[in-house]
Amino acid sequence: MFGDNRQSSSRSRRLLAGASIAVVAVCAAGSAFAQQAPATDTIVITGTSIRGAAPVGATVVSVGQDAIEKTADQTVQQILQNVPAISGMQSAGQGGFTSADGAGVDAPVIHGLGASASNQTLILVDGHRVPYTGLNHTLIDPNIIPPIALQRVEVLADGASSIYGSDAVAGVVNFITRPSFDGLKIEGQAGFGDQYHTYSFGALAGKKWDSGSAWIAYNYDFRSDLEAGNRSFTGLNHTAQGGSDLASYNCGAATIKTSGGAYYPAPYASTVPATGAGMCDYTGRTDLLPQEARHSMMGRITETVNDRLTVGGDVVYSNLQEVTRNVRGTVTSTITTANPYFQSPIAGATSETVYWDADALLGPGAHTNASDETFYVHPNAVYKLIGDWQATAAATIGQTTSGQQVIGAVNPYVANLALNGTTNGSGSLTTPSIPGTNVFSTQTLSTANALDPFLTTGNPTPASVLKSLTDSLQTRTTRHDIQDFTLKVDGSVFHLPAGDVKLAVGGEFTHYTEHLSVAQPSGVGPASIGESSIDVSLARTVEAGYGEVLVPVVSPDMNIPGARRIDLSVSGRYDHYSDVGGTSNPKVGANWEPMSGVKLHAGYATSFTAPSLNSVGTPLGQWGLTGESGLTNYSLGAITIPYSVVPALAQVPGCVATAASCTIGTSIAGAEITGGNRYLVPQTGKSWSVGADFTPDQVRGLRVSVNYWHNEIAGAVTSPAPSVAVNSPALINQVLTVFPAGANAAQIQALGAGLPQTGALPPTSYFLYSYQQRNVLNLWVEGIDFDASYRLNTAAGRFTMQTAGTYETQFKQQIGNGTPIYSVLNTTGANTTFPSIQFQMRSGVTWDGTDGWAQGVSASLFWSHTGAYKNWSGTTVTPIVRNATGQPISGGDTVAANDTFDLHVQYEFPNKSGWTSGTQLYVDVQNLFDKAPPFYNNGGAGGAGASGYDTFGGNPIGRVVSIGARKDF
Repeated sequence: MFGDNRQSSSRSRRLLAGASIAVVAVCAAGSAFAQQAPATDTIVITGTSIRGAAPVGATVVSVGQDAIEKTADQTVQQILQNVPAISGMQSAGQGGFTSADGAGVDAPVIHGLGASASNQTLILVDGHRVPYTGLNHTLIDPNIIPPIALQRVEVLADGASSIYGSDAVAGVVNFITRPSFDGLKIEGQAGFGDQYHTYSFGALAGKKWDSGSAWIAYNYDFRSDLEAGNRSFTGLNHTAQGGSDLASYNCGAATIKTSGGAYYPAPYASTVPATGAGMCDYTGRTDLLPQEARHSMMGRITETVNDRLTVGGDVVYSNLQEVTRNVRGTVTSTITTANPYFQSPIAGATSETVYWDADALLGPGAHTNASDETFYVHPNAVYKLIGDWQATAAATIGQTTSGQQVIGAVNPYVANLALNGTTNGSGSLTTPSIPGTNVFSTQTLSTANALDPFLTTGNPTPASVLKSLTDSLQTRTTRHDIQDFTLKVDGSVFHLPAGDVKLAVGGEFTHYTEHLSVAQPSGVGPASIGESSIDVSLARTVEAGYGEVLVPVVSPDMNIPGARRIDLSVSGRYDHYSDVGGTSNPKVGANWEPMSGVKLHAGYATSFTAPSLNSVGTPLGQWGLTGESGLTNYSLGAITIPYSVVPALAQVPGCVATAASCTIGTSIAGAEITGGNRYLVPQTGKSWSVGADFTPDQVRGLRVSVNYWHNEIAGAVTSPAPSVAVNSPALINQVLTVFPAGANAAQIQALGAGLPQTGALPPTSYFLYSYQQRNVLNLWVEGIDFDASYRLNTAAGRFTMQTAGTYETQFKQQIGNGTPIYSVLNTTGANTTFPSIQFQMRSGVTWDGTDGWAQGVSASLFWSHTGAYKNWSGTTVTPIVRNATGQPISGGDTVAANDTFDLHVQYEFPNKSGWTSGTQLYVDVQNLFDKAPPFYNNGGAGGAGASGYDTFGGNPIGRVVSIGARKDF
């Protein structure tokens, strides 16, 4: 497809890579001849390539070192909880909740514009890319940076692909580390909550000399797990809270469903309703939040070789280990009199369905181990050219290895084999375990190999069967590699009356590789005997060129009324991907200062996000093979489809030809395909913003910023659920294939073109649903960001009042071109991977004592507020009202506003001689009044995840009191 560009692409790649490596190598060699020229700290500015200039047409929100130290935050993820523009301000800041991955990593998302398969927020460290991470997602984990190494965090909520390339659709979060440090700093803290605790330790050591500096930072962070049973609001029966009973019919002593459809719980003397209240809940032994432990290190060295050349480099290492307790799992299966332990409440019955939970029989012990290890080096060099021109070359070379092991979960195929003599839940003896073959996993049941799901007195299930039930080890490993080389030249082009016109041009070459390995049960039997495995290697190269010009139109010394200063900025970038093609993205911005202390700004940009490597996958027939690829029995719920949309359905047995529609996915069986899509293309975005910044001379210490922003995203990557696809005639015919005469398992496997089987297939399938990732999500989102502070010096000390917030005015979406556009503003649950909560705000006051006994004392009180919103998930008490084409338009449950308060008090000893010099002691209380999160009527699927609260807007931990100390030497 891109064959015509191969020769020129190869040549440009070699030139750019060679130039970058050559400059870095020469700089490193030149350090041996260092002269005693004064070293200067590199200033990193977010949102522009122009050295020494602030971004034009946008506002950057910054969280500085002083603000960071006035919290007990242990990780970068927790620090971002203080920025309302970042989704999940009221969340726990532990484990994943938005763009999250099974490896334990979580990437921040600006304005809720993101999803697990297509994050729209670019994460940078000191202005450059770092290795991707994640098992089956491609994310950036900012927690790899030791918090003690941070100088500040900057958030640019504006499209920035013209500067940085992919992912910068909603904006950029840039973690800027200390340019230099001289001395030794250590800090530590311990936190205590109800059945919860944390502790951390950090150290920073550095040295400055005449021509350079070096420092190294280390941080260890531990946060305990939080067990669901330790929070009263997390049980699945929410009737006392005004919600639903979401407990299950899957019980330790199995619930029996007879052939007549009646449900009998143990001891099988009477029935329970087929709908309504559940009975059993084993979620109390699961974790709401995982146990996390992380080591992170970063080192930096900078050396001024001579008057023109400065070289340096960074190295980063991080190791995360995470453990989550799980339920053993549930099984729903047919059982017959072939099982020696068969019993029935109906005399003469020979077959029934059992709903069984393995926790009571096997006891606790199921858990998930997750890990993420990152390492990269970042050499860089700056060479001063003629005048104020300089060349900057840098490279980032690194690797991340993510892993996950699911241990001790019940293997449903082994359970079926011991329940009914086959690996199929239906008990069919004529369905092969491996489609297209004559391989059958069957056995004649006896007391030596059968499973008793009724917990008969004495537990007659043999020990060998108990052991085999948890022979279901599932492992995933993904290794991400990056080799990124950049070269930039910038300086002044010519002089105008208002100042110098500045230009920056540059290029970037990046090579990504990704290797995925998956092992899981296949549907044949124990994973150790018949496991299904996937082993995929992926790669792409990206070549980019960019330019930016800054034009000063009016300056203060020109004395033009109503125009104290006017600046214009134009930038553009072209990126070419070896697998998904090329894209060009411009940006224009303007600043206008009509008077001193007032700045108006506006900007327009286009941006893009390239589909991740493990969304595209490696070609496999018409599919893309990834770690999530699979072929199995359909499991996505019932779909009611009008014949006018899919006429072939009228011919399917079980569908009434004279009706207007047919419901499939329940009594009408089918198959399902999951995984990547080799035909994905980059999603595109448009953004504009207008805003104003006020720093009036008449009110010293006051700063106010207001910004109105608008984002449009087209073709974001997601897997369209059937309930959505059915409302798009074009989309439903892409994802659904109907077989009026039925297709056997071998035919379905042939259509899967070699995709791994991840579960048993029905004997006959009347449809095949493709749950692949696709470019189908379109969004229109806009809102207002505000940020204000006022500093007041009084005889009683210095007071600093601050407030910041985000108020969204529109959040519309469309899934599949041609489908109705509908609003999900101020809801969660309609989209399972990102929220659209309308209002988030954080306000507070800080007092710093300046004289007498109060000198060195400071105290901060902050209020975090998340406004009320609607629960539009699938478990609401109040029904969701939908329009004629199925989109939600109203209804759902109201989730109350969430208000919490944080208190921080610290004392810094005077800088006098003695062991207390440079010492700071503090006490921090998060959620001062120990408020539980607002009620949300949900229950974690299979006993996993949140229950009774919303992870996007609620924190189950409660009050945490932390005591800590810092000391500078």
